[in-house]
Amino acid sequence: MNVFLLFFSIAMNLLSCAFLRNDYCKREIRNPRDLYVFNACSGAVSAVVLLLISLIMGDFCAPSLYTLVLGIVFGVATALCAVFGMMALETGPLSYTNIISSCSMVIPALSGAVLFNETVSVWQYVGIAFMVVSFSLAVDKKNNEAGTSLKWFLLCMVAFFSNGAIGVMQKIHQNSPHKEELGVFLVIAFTVYVVFSICMALGYRKKGLACTVASPEKRRKLIVYAVISGFGVAACNQINMYLTGVMPAIIFFPVFNGTVMLLTTLIGILVWKEKLSKKQWVGIAAGGAAILLLCDIIK
Repeated sequence: MNVFLLFFSIAMNLLSCAFLRNDYCKREIRNPRDLYVFNACSGAVSAVVLLLISLIMGDFCAPSLYTLVLGIVFGVATALCAVFGMMALETGPLSYTNIISSCSMVIPALSGAVLFNETVSVWQYVGIAFMVVSFSLAVDKKNNEAGTSLKWFLLCMVAFFSNGAIGVMQKIHQNSPHKEELGVFLVIAFTVYVVFSICMALGYRKKGLACTVASPEKRRKLIVYAVISGFGVAACNQINMYLTGVMPAIIFFPVFNGTVMLLTTLIGILVWKEKLSKKQWVGIAAGGAAILLLCDIIK
C-alpha cells in the first residue's frame, strides 16, 4: 500500500509541477503579481481539498499550539518554495531546475540521522559530494539557450532550502506526539500559503502591476490550471506527510525526489525540447548519481 501511495504521489507531483506549473509559468506569467495570484488560487484549491480529505477521514480537530506554530512555518516555507521555484521556471530549464529542487531531499534525509538516529552510510556522503558537483556545473554563461543565469541559480537555491525545510518539518511533525493532527496541520499550512500570496499580490497591485492572468480572456485558463494543480499539490502533500511517518527519511526522500527528478528531466528534454551544454549534461549526470547514492543502492 505504501509503495502505491508513493508512486501516486510522484504522479501528482509530475502533473502539477512538470507539466502544469512549468507550462503556465512559461506561457502566462508576466510579472510577480501574476505569480502570486496563481499561487493564491491554486493554494486555495489545495486548502479546500485538504480540508475535505480531513473531514472525510474524520481526523480534523482543534490544533495544538505545536501544530499551529509548525503549520504556520510550514506554510511560509511552502509559499517561498512555490514562488521561487516558479520564478526559476520562468527563465530556466525545467530539467536542471528540478535537478536542484530534487537534491534538496538531502536536507530532510540527513535530518533523519541528526534528529531521529537514522543511519547514514559512507556512500550517501559521497552522494552529497556529487550533489555539490552538480550544483557547481549548473550555470553555463556560454549557453544562452539554456537560460541558466546566476539569477536563475540563486532563485533555485532559495527553492532548494525552502523545499528541504518542508521535508524536515514533515518528518518532525509526523514523529511527534501530535502526528494525528496531520489534517489540520496541512489546512493551516495552506491557509497561510494563500494569505501570504494574497498579501504579496495586493502589495504588487499598489505598485501598479497589472494582473494579466485574471483578464477576461485568460480567466478560464487560470481557473483550470489552478484547480488541477491545486488538487495535485494537495494529494501529494497529504500522502507525503503520511509516508514520512512510516518510512525512513533516507529511503523516502531520495526515492521520491530521485524518481521525480529523473522523469522531469526526460519531460524537459523530450516534451519541452530543452538544450543543455556538455557541462550541464555532466552536471545532470552528477545529480542523477547523487540521487542513486543517496538512495543507498550500494550496500
